[in-house]
Amino acid sequence: MCQLALKSLPSEVYETKWDLIMVDAPTGYHEEAPGRMSAIYTSGMMARNREEGGETDVFVHDVNREVEDKFSTAFLCDGYMKKQQGRLRHFRIPSHRGSLDKPFCP
Repeated sequence: MCQLALKSLPSEVYETKWDLIMVDAPTGYHEEAPGRMSAIYTSGMMARNREEGGETDVFVHDVNREVEDKFSTAFLCDGYMKKQQGRLRHFRIPSHRGSLDKPFCP
């Protein structure tokens, strides 16, 4: 399992069929803060793992910051980005369950 994955959340979080995930934490604006890398990565994996045929809208706030910008485009994928308005970026990620040949990013 990837070191970026959040592994300590309650099982209900991983088992829920999320229609929308908002990434706006943890704090990432100063050096001592943990940042949002794990939250961005985990939200992308949960979206890809939802039941076949479903899509999950993922919103990432503060994409004006380097970590949020780079990690959201890497793990949520430019090809899935629907819109950016100011510091908020919207991705629509389809299920990858049952599609072993589907690339991570389009």
